[in-house]
Amino acid sequence: MTRTKKGVKLIHLLVAQRFGKNRHLHIQYQPACYMSSKSTASPAACPDIQPLSVLEEMKMPFSRALIGNFFQDQPRLGNQFLEDSILQSYLRRHLPPVVLKEASQDLGRFGQRIVDELDTLGRECELSPPHLEHYDAWGRRVDRIITCPAWKKMKEVSAEEGLVAAAYERKFSSWSRLIQIVKLYLYTPSSGYFSCPLAMTDGAAKVIESLGRPDALQDAFRNLTSRDPKRFWTSGQWMTERKGGSDVAYGTETVARAQADGTYKLYGYKWFTSATDSDMTLTLGRVEDAQGQIIPGTKGLSLFYLEVRNAKGQLNGIEVQRLKDKLGTKQVPTAELLLDGVKALRISPEGRGVASISNMLTITRIHNTVAAASAMRRVINLAREYASKRFVFGSLIKDHPLHMQTMARMEVSIFFIMFFIVC
Repeated sequence: MTRTKKGVKLIHLLVAQRFGKNRHLHIQYQPACYMSSKSTASPAACPDIQPLSVLEEMKMPFSRALIGNFFQDQPRLGNQFLEDSILQSYLRRHLPPVVLKEASQDLGRFGQRIVDELDTLGRECELSPPHLEHYDAWGRRVDRIITCPAWKKMKEVSAEEGLVAAAYERKFSSWSRLIQIVKLYLYTPSSGYFSCPLAMTDGAAKVIESLGRPDALQDAFRNLTSRDPKRFWTSGQWMTERKGGSDVAYGTETVARAQADGTYKLYGYKWFTSATDSDMTLTLGRVEDAQGQIIPGTKGLSLFYLEVRNAKGQLNGIEVQRLKDKLGTKQVPTAELLLDGVKALRISPEGRGVASISNMLTITRIHNTVAAASAMRRVINLAREYASKRFVFGSLIKDHPLHMQTMARMEVSIFFIMFFIVC
């Protein structure tokens, strides 16, 4: 092949790489005898003229697209209850047979719902974080926190599945809390972090129950523990203020002023309020006496119940200053709030706020532990599934001893962590 013919062929290859999607592109490269302007030779006189179909000639990778032709199969999520042999083994050992049978049926069904529906919803929550609308089109202050449809659907699912209610219905007697925890363990990694408001909702219900379900809180308790999506409430836990930290007594500056009708008005600034779109919350404040004085320290703190919006749907003396720009859990609306005359009900003896809210702190910490363990379990499950699909160095990575040693150590870790939670 002459140098001219090689050059022409190279040009044709470059053109084909640029316009390779045209399946009908046929090009001929010509020998020197035909390419010469002085030549009178016809194509037939040049025996080495060959038709070139670009798509047939070019067999090299990346000829059609820069992304190549390989796509890694993604790991598939299976039924997280039926595939968890350790969890099932524990339940078989500790639950009475009648309870085990009924609970296992419900957990198996829920495990499949996670695969079929909830995991996708959780992903949508992650991709569509909440945002804050301060004003409406006419300049009125509305402080509207807008969440995605998937987040709202998670609230409905939480009610339907009894993710809070199960612990208070006591259908399974003393085993009810354990079964609720198992259900949360399955749900949390696919929840889009709706497990966060559920933790505080559970904690608020526990506080109200520990206070004897006073008449003023009966409706709130029924809403917090309802299986009806139209009635179900979630709760916040507004404790952290600007001084922040674990020293609640030092950090709380919110003032509570008594009203003639027996309620209080709260004035303060809450620095970090998770799940700010909740229906109600429990919070701490310092009661002023008749002279406008407050008691410093822990003894000056009381516990208050408030509803976020009034009967007209307006914020209850609350201004949403901004949503937090967090490193993680971006699905959860977390805000800074100005409390400017919030109507509230004191539900603890005066000065017993920290003691009264302690049940809420205990419950939310249990939820946090479950969330951490369930995330580990899910990561291991996905890694194990991926190991059966990823091919490197001549074999699947599940066949590489070093990789499987790492997986085995992870399995042992989650084994002990799970038993730490449930035992």
